[in-house]
Amino acid sequence: MERKIVKIGNSLGIILPATIIKELGVSQKDTVELEYNSELKTLTISSSNSVAPNYFEQEIKSTVENYLKEKGL
Repeated sequence: MERKIVKIGNSLGIILPATIIKELGVSQKDTVELEYNSELKTLTISSSNSVAPNYFEQEIKSTVENYLKEKGL
């Protein structure tokens, strides 16, 4: 996804689409984590305020799958 850099006051910023905001589970004034990889020149944005919406579902599924594997089922 391509986004333009825009001027916000004395700073520069990127406006994120509502779909990404919803998936991150953040809203105005929440804090996010930014991680920049200088080798790959990539910027990763992750939510620091909430657990990913399907985190618990993934954990339960993984636990059940491991249990069934251990039991040979």
